[in-house]
Amino acid sequence: MKPVVMWGVVAALLLVGPAAAQERLRHGFFEDVVLTRPAGQATHTVLLLDTGDDHATAQALADDGALVAEIDVARLRAALARSAAACVFPDGDLENLSHWLQGYARLPDYRPPVLVGQGEGAALVYAMAAQAQPGVFAGAVTRGALPPLALGKPPCQGAGTLFAAHTPQPDTVTLQPVPALVMPWLALTSTAELGALQRFARGIDGAAVRAHGDAPAPLRAAVQRLARLSARAQPAAPPSDVRDLPLVEVPARGPAQPVFAILLSGDGGWAGLDTEVADALAARGIAVVGFDSLRYFWSARTPDGLAHDLDRVVRSYAARWGRAQVLLIGYSQGADVLPFAVNRLSPATRATVAHTVLIGLGRRASFEFHVGNWLSASDPDALEIAPEVLRLSADQVLCIEGEGDDDATCATLPPGHVTVRTLPGGHHFDGDYARLAGAILDSVGGTAPPR
Repeated sequence: MKPVVMWGVVAALLLVGPAAAQERLRHGFFEDVVLTRPAGQATHTVLLLDTGDDHATAQALADDGALVAEIDVARLRAALARSAAACVFPDGDLENLSHWLQGYARLPDYRPPVLVGQGEGAALVYAMAAQAQPGVFAGAVTRGALPPLALGKPPCQGAGTLFAAHTPQPDTVTLQPVPALVMPWLALTSTAELGALQRFARGIDGAAVRAHGDAPAPLRAAVQRLARLSARAQPAAPPSDVRDLPLVEVPARGPAQPVFAILLSGDGGWAGLDTEVADALAARGIAVVGFDSLRYFWSARTPDGLAHDLDRVVRSYAARWGRAQVLLIGYSQGADVLPFAVNRLSPATRATVAHTVLIGLGRRASFEFHVGNWLSASDPDALEIAPEVLRLSADQVLCIEGEGDDDATCATLPPGHVTVRTLPGGHHFDGDYARLAGAILDSVGGTAPPR
């Protein structure tokens, strides 16, 4: 567990009337997220970007089965402005928030969220529809006109397409039509604003504009439709023998390698670094099974239990993909717990492990997620990691850390027990995940003789 991102339940806001209690949460740049749950199990997730206090809209969407997170765009902008980054673009932050919220709500499967934007939020939602990575969000709905995009810092991407290449105020940019979107976008607007938005969206592939007034029905219908379309496009479920585990398949592209990989994510869930590294490995011919640590450790686990489940995953995918060797990779919390699991694998399965790669390794491993841990940065039940690392086969262990990661521990391990690689950046390696994937492959090679 790393203090890079601060998460936690701050308070519960009890509303008057029949609506369910709404919780106030904090996560990274999102300092006051209001979470509204449906009466039963949520069927989809909505990130509602506006002033953070449109509880009536949130409740209406929750009545349709959505888990709704209200995000105050002005507070988000202020938090981004305080960051040390030279530029910002919060697509990854929104994705990470969605992963955490769905894990926090214990949803059975992860589904990309629908983005809904109003006021300043409409500009941010359109920017996500234009520039986010495909598949990250289920779709976008905006209400009203598109104001300038104000992020508190210059946007990291979109110059020359989403906004003019040269602008007098780079932290506030006027949005432009893009040729195509990465997700469907429906703009709901008043009759007075209809013509201007239609002209804006006319040449955009994937955009639609409708007049709606202030009626909630068109918004609710649009969100439900986008959620259904996204659900149909989701990858197939894991094999039946491991379907109870939170797994994501990333098929290999290019010439297939004789080894596949299992990547245990950080405690933020399967997002960001995990997905990028998996994609880079897949591009080099290594199929990847993503193991979502956030979902898995939401319930209390043990080293023996994790080893049993990891053993099942190795055997299942070795048979399914016809690979005799496996590369086991863990990032952050995934790295912390991985040595415990490897040491407890069955002899037959451990013999197929070509290498163990520990990225951003900590000092103590926690086998259950506690919201309070993010506030105190301590877990009384956490276990010391170093003794488990020393039990691994030294020539099969690669430990990678960022040179600016204050919590890095690879170099503190006794010499000769692991191969240490230090890369530029901190715990997130400055976002250069292609370099990180390259370091993994350069150090371990495509294969290694199993032991």
